[in-house]
This record gives sequence, C-alpha cells and structure tokens, in this order.
Amino acid sequence: MSYLGHPRLNFAGTFQSDVATVNNAAPYFDNNAFEPRYRWRMNLPDINGLWNPVGTNAFRLTDVAITSGCYPDGRTETYRGVDPVLEGRLADDDLRVHGRFVDLDPQNQLVSELCGVRVRLLDATGAQLLKATFRTAAMDDMWMRADLPSGRKDPAACYQSVLTDLEWADPLPSPLLRALRETTRDGRLSIKFNVDGVEDGVEQWPDNITFGRIVGSIGPHLTGEPEHAAGGRRRLLRVGEGPLNHAPCRVEESGMVFVDLGNSIPATRRGGPLADVGPLRLAVLRTDATPEPLAPLDGIDPQFYERSAGIATARLGPQQRAAAAQRPLAVIDAADPPAVLLAEAPDGLAVHAERFVFRLYPEPPEDSASAVLVATRFGRPAAQLPLFVGNDEQTPALSFPREVTTGADGRAEVVLHATDPGHPRPFIDGVVARVPFGIAARPDAPAGNLSVRVFDRHPVPERPTWFRDVQPIFQQYANLFPVMHDVFDLGNYNHVVRHRTYIRRTMLAPLDSPNHMPVTRDLSTGKRDMIVKWLESGPQPPVLEINTPEELRTVLQHAVWLEQATIPPYLTALLSIRPGFNVRIAELIRGVVLEEMQHMAQVCNILNAIGGKPQIGRPGLVPTYPGRLPGPVLPDLVVRLRKLSLEHVRDVFMAIEQPEHPVVDGREFRGRVLDPSTVRLDRAGNVLSADDAAIRRLEEWFTKAEYTPQTIGWFYNQIARAICRLDDGGRLFSGDPALQVSWPDAPGTLFRVTDKRSALLALHQIIEEGEGSPHDLDDDGIADPDELGHYYRFQEIVNGRQLIRNDRGEWVFEGPEIRFQAEGVFPMVDDPDTYRLPANSAARRDSQLCDESYTNMMTGLSRVFNGHPDELDDAVGLMYQLQVQARKLLTTPSGPGEQTVLGPAFQSPGVEF
Repeated sequence: MSYLGHPRLNFAGTFQSDVATVNNAAPYFDNNAFEPRYRWRMNLPDINGLWNPVGTNAFRLTDVAITSGCYPDGRTETYRGVDPVLEGRLADDDLRVHGRFVDLDPQNQLVSELCGVRVRLLDATGAQLLKATFRTAAMDDMWMRADLPSGRKDPAACYQSVLTDLEWADPLPSPLLRALRETTRDGRLSIKFNVDGVEDGVEQWPDNITFGRIVGSIGPHLTGEPEHAAGGRRRLLRVGEGPLNHAPCRVEESGMVFVDLGNSIPATRRGGPLADVGPLRLAVLRTDATPEPLAPLDGIDPQFYERSAGIATARLGPQQRAAAAQRPLAVIDAADPPAVLLAEAPDGLAVHAERFVFRLYPEPPEDSASAVLVATRFGRPAAQLPLFVGNDEQTPALSFPREVTTGADGRAEVVLHATDPGHPRPFIDGVVARVPFGIAARPDAPAGNLSVRVFDRHPVPERPTWFRDVQPIFQQYANLFPVMHDVFDLGNYNHVVRHRTYIRRTMLAPLDSPNHMPVTRDLSTGKRDMIVKWLESGPQPPVLEINTPEELRTVLQHAVWLEQATIPPYLTALLSIRPGFNVRIAELIRGVVLEEMQHMAQVCNILNAIGGKPQIGRPGLVPTYPGRLPGPVLPDLVVRLRKLSLEHVRDVFMAIEQPEHPVVDGREFRGRVLDPSTVRLDRAGNVLSADDAAIRRLEEWFTKAEYTPQTIGWFYNQIARAICRLDDGGRLFSGDPALQVSWPDAPGTLFRVTDKRSALLALHQIIEEGEGSPHDLDDDGIADPDELGHYYRFQEIVNGRQLIRNDRGEWVFEGPEIRFQAEGVFPMVDDPDTYRLPANSAARRDSQLCDESYTNMMTGLSRVFNGHPDELDDAVGLMYQLQVQARKLLTTPSGPGEQTVLGPAFQSPGVEF
C-alpha cells in the first residue's frame, strides 16, 4: 500500500526552510578565526554568514492545502462539498515548537533530516481531524530541478516516512480519513512529500526568503512495509541525460499502476510550473531495450502536480500485467519512435536502505548501529541476493561487513561499528563517511549511500571547568547559531548558569524531540555528558582550574590575548582626539596604551619561560569588536571601538580596569604588597637581587588573596597561584632564556622571566598597574601618572580633576583640572568595520590597508617573542604606520553627506574564500 496507491490524501502549498547557514562553512568552526561579520547575511562578493545566518533551523508548514482525495474505489475528488477534509489544510502542531532541519555534518549537507515534526489535519473551521508525529527521516533523491537566471541550479528533494502517535477526531466526519484509518495498520500512516523552490535570495532579496514549495501525499501503511520507501515499489531510473529524475512505481494485483513523478519533472523556474513533457506512456522493455507500450499515464496536465502530488496512473490488462511482472518497466514519450525517459534495471533489481543516516559514538551502546538494506526484483523481495557494502575509501574509524546477502524477505542487515577517529579535524568533531552499497554483481553502480558520522571519544574529566571544557564548545554554538544570541549567549558564563536548568533538560531530550539542544544534533555523547556534569556541579559551576603546565600555558596564551584586546579600544579613543585638543587626556590614555603593550609583552615572557610559544595574530585569536574580552573575565562587558567620550571612558575603560580589593585572612586588603626598594633590577629587566622575605610575603599574598571570580585581578591571581603550585624545584621554568625580550624604555619594567620569583614580580606589576590603589611614591601629595593604576587615570578623565591626597591623607579628585573638549574629538562612527563599507570602494581599500598594517604588526610581534627579538623596531614601525593610516580614515566621511567619519577597524580576517 503506502502513499503510492488508494486511498490517499494529497496536499500542496508553502513551507519554510529557516535553516541556519553559518555552520555550512567548515572554517567558521574555528572559534579563534570567527568574526562578527560571519553573522551577517552574504552581500557578494562578501560571503559573510551565507544566505540565512540567523535561521532557526525550523521546518514550518505555512500554507498547505488539501488539494484532493483518492478514495478506495479509485475516484479522485477535489470538490470541497464531498468531504470536509477537502476543505482543510495540513498544519504544524500548535502546542509545541516547530520541527527542525538537521544536517549530518558541514561536509555532508545532502542528507538533512527532519526531526521533531508533528502535523495536524484541520478542516475549514480549524477543527482538528488528525494529529500525528512524523518519524525522523532524511532528505532523499536530491536533484537540480530548475535553472536560475544567474546560471545556478535550483534543487529539489523528497522525504518519506511514517506518521505515528495517531490521534483521530471522534467522531471522524471525513469519509477519506475513515478509509485511511480502517486500511492502515500498526497505528501508522505513510507520508511522502517533495520540497523545492526554496528562495535563498542570492540573486535578489524577495519577501519570500526561506520559503519554498511542498507537495505530497498521505496513505495507509501496512505491517512489514518499509517506512522510508513505498511498499512493493519499483524504481524507474533516469535514462542518460533525459529530462526526468528517478521515480518510484508500484503495480497492484488489480493492474493499477502508480508512478510517482512528483520529484521527477523539471520546473520552468524556481517554484514555478512543471515543464511540459507531453503525453507519457508506461511501457515494458524488450530484451534489446526497445520499449513496448502498455498504457498511457493518466492525469498529467498543468495542475496535476499540486492536485495529485505528481502521481500518475495507468491501468493494465491481464496480459500487460503478466509482462510487467517479468520485464523492466519504462516511461516513454509520445515521439515516433518513442524515447525512453525512465526505466527499471534490466534485471528488475533495486536496493534501498530503510535508514541511511547514522551518528555513532565510540563507546557502547552507541558505537554500533544496524542499517537494513531492502532488495526487490520487479517489486517483489529479492531473496539470496549478494550486496556489496563500502569501497576502498572508507575511514578506519568505521567498520562493517563488505558483503551481505538478503534473506527470504529481501532484507539484509549491515552492522556498523565505530572506533575513536582520533580527532582528525581540528575544529569539527569526528569524521563523516559515505558508505556506498548496491548489488554485488554491479560494484561500479551503487544503489545508494549510508551516511555516517563518527564522533571523537571525549572522556569526561573528574571536574569539568568552564574555561577548559565547556566554554570552547558553547562558544562554537554561539558563533554558528547566532539567532539565540539575543535570548541568551552560550559563550557567556553568567547566561549559561542563569539558564542551566533549561539547557540541561534540552540537552538530555531525545534527538527526535523538537526541544533537543543543540538543534544541529552534532554534540557527541561524551561532550554532552561532560557539560551536564558541569551544569550539575553546584550553584556556581567551576570557572577555571589550572592543574598542569600545559593548562597554565593555555591560560597564559589567553592572558596575551586579553592584554592585546584592550589596546585597540584605548588606541581608538586616543587617535580620535584632534591635534592640539585634550592634551592632558591624550597623555593619560597614551600612558595606559604603552603599559598595556608592556603587559602583553610581559605575559609573553612568562609564557616563553615555562616552555610555551606565544601566538599574536593569525592563525590564533584576534579580538573583535564589539565583543567580550578573551579569557574567563568580565563576561557581561561588551568592549567597543568608539571615539573618546566621558561616557565611553566610564562605561568601558573603567569597567575593564575596575579595581578590586581582595580578601586576605578574612579582611579586605587595601595596602601595598611589595616595597619596590626590596627588588634590584638592571635596565634589561633582569632581577639582580630581591629580599627573600619580601618575595615570600608576595607568594603568600597570592595564595591567600581571594578575588571575585572572573575579574581581571582574579584571573592573574589564578595564574600566580598555579605558578606557585606547579613550580617543582624550579622545573616549571624550562623555556629558553634567549627568547626573553627586553624593553629598556618600557613604562614600568619588562621583566626577563627565568624563575618563580621573576614571574611573580611580573604578575604583581600587571595587577598593580591595571587596578592597583594609588600610591604617592615620591611623597609630593599627588599621585603621578606612573604611580596610578589605569582605573584611577581613567577616573581622573571622567571626574575632570587630578587625584591628590588632601590634608587628612584622603585621596580626592581635587587636583588640577583635566578638561574634556568635546569639539576636540573627531566624529568617528561607532565600531568601525571594514566590511560594512562598499566592496571595491576607496573607503574599504583604505580601511583594509589599516587592517593590513595591524595584521602585519601582530605577525611581527609574534616573531619578536618567538626567537627574533631584534625585529622589535620593525614591529614598532608598523604600529606607527597603522596610526598614520588610522588618521587618514578619521578624515574620511563615512558616507556621502554624512557628518561622521571612518575609523580604524583593527580587523585581521581569519578566513579567506
């Protein structure tokens, strides 16, 4: 029976394929290379996030009408007065979220599954006649149905499955639905539909973006029939370069033949009428492959696709039935002599897989799965038929029998077994394999493919942390599925903890649930279990723990990126000052910029000292704006590139440098940890001597100081504690001393780090210069710029007064005026972005030159800290070149007639197409 017969209900209309497209590009899976523009829709020649970056992956039935009913007696009705269902429509369930389109892998997007779909049949009043669950099925038989004006091809495909969990109206007023209910077995119905004409907006941007055409049928399903193919079907294959795509066919004992041309006839345009293929006839092939006509295919007219779902019929007499039972069927045209457009294989053999998409994880019970291959000969089970499985290009992580033989029912089981792939793809989990199968006597003519994804084994650590284990995974989903960003940001610790109950529940939901998270179904069992364990670990799951030298090196690399990330915002504000204005403010910001550069260099020296390899610039992370700071710090702060303003200094700069007084021995600590006079240095930054007691006090302070988690001071304190813990007799500091970089003219001291003592001194200086309390080191009553932490310098700008100590010993903003001149600032646009500028415009070229200097400067600095310290002057020269180019942008209008000007974007593309 199945949908390919009588009784049958036909439907046609519009659906939405709201697929997310960012994750279609494999390079975007690299968190370090991801840029905000990949969340934008493509604007050729800029690929960006392809055609629908903010898609929800939802499958929606938006306007699908019941177009006809085919009754058990063979009649087809379209008149609405005959049956209430003919006035109705096919709709989504209104009591849960929509179903989802799910790709198997970015490198196999041709077997997209529909998961979590539940449908309803409604009458003209909206009353429910039937509710049912669509069993997950994969896209099949994709081909190019139409030509687009640009020369691209427009695809079409089909889905076939069963409807389960049937809920019939009681009473059921529709005669057709009653016939379906009485005919079907095991509480299932057969459903098949074709999809095409989805508007992707590449050629133009119409109102129907993401919408396409859906046409299909619902019929009975009998016990033992395949779920993803018509029972007793025969497969008519395309002949040569003929116009028709493959078509399933079924011959009943009564002589009625059903040929499903719904996914076979080309369309005249995207989603448009089908091409006129003229009258078609059913035939059988002689031994010389010439056709012997049997009967015309009825019902083919301009409306038959929507009316009958493209299913044509023919009636055969007894002799014709006998011929069709033993000889290959064909579809021929009306020419003389007729051309064969579709034909069965000469021996009538056809093979399909009941299920052909699998996800395996290399631990029991998910390390194996069974695929059932179904073979038929002229529509009947083909017993004892040898079938081949696989070829010579298979992945070692997947094993299976290379040959199976069908049983009496024409079925053969293929057991797939997975082992750990070993993480061959750096940023995408596991491997994906296509396993061809077919008739063993025809090894060069596969009948289809099993599509298998084998995930990497991911052991669950004893104590997962956000930074090491969870955030890298969640950040990838936040990048690739940006529509969720405005609901909650998976890359933000605070957001995840706030929503953790819902996140846990959805991650544990069945894969076929529409509520399952992630909607892409590409999170392995090991990673899921690790994340769930972390979510369940307490009210505030652990953020950061550093237990090994390798973990310390990773954390220090993020500290390098953290320091780097502060420089462009500060430098942008500095460059936005017009010459001759805001002189004192410029001095304060310039001093902070230089110290941040020194801090970045200082962390590089520490990283080199413990055997790391500092990475500045590509292929590593390049901070982007607007965005969060790298590392597990200040998750709710969005750092932007903006012109100088008091608000920007207050809301962003002071938030970055916000001082925190840690708790030591149960009391808030506000004093000075280290007296600089106890340490003696040379000009190159080598520690010549240091008071042992002072160093012990410093180490003790680091181990006792308790900061609020996820502040910058807390982050550096965790690094210092790890150094104290991991330095086993000095063996932690195994790096080459020749890689240490000196900067004699740096503000403060760039320590050459060779041991725990010099590393702790360097870290203490970073904390003090960033958020340290003001110190009047020369007893003149005024905290000089080099005596103030960055926070207090920015606070001087906001308060408009220099910080001094009054007669009562209190620090107050009552010193000389620091006046802000708003007219002395270029009217720079917020968050300049090279790729917002028109392609090939002079403005974009100038912005790209500035970006190029930034990229080259980072590359140069990376070389400086990786064995080429003599190239420091070259990197500094590139920094000055960048500033010159930035100044040019600040005099360039942002657009015709605009009062604003451009500014430096500080971009360094991580992906080039």
